[in-house]
Amino acid sequence: MSDSYAIAIGRFYEDLADRLLSGAKAAFAQAGDVDVEVFEVPGAFELPLAASYAAGSGRFAGVACLGAVIRGETDHYDYVCSEVSAGI
Repeated sequence: MSDSYAIAIGRFYEDLADRLLSGAKAAFAQAGDVDVEVFEVPGAFELPLAASYAAGSGRFAGVACLGAVIRGETDHYDYVCSEVSAGI
């Protein structure tokens, strides 16, 4: 019997997202016979909602959240990271 897991991934930084997803899939593959379903969202801010839907469905043994927020010259980084962390 295989376990099923969800990956919620923010796609805003496409190159980083591809690398994060590749690494996560490799880690799940090392864990053995697991099924992984990927849920793509526009950015990190939407990760909590996608994770909530996946977890609430009852279909998955766990949910991994992957995303990137890059610090710039504004407070945007702090706001996004704070809300995403609280939501997850």
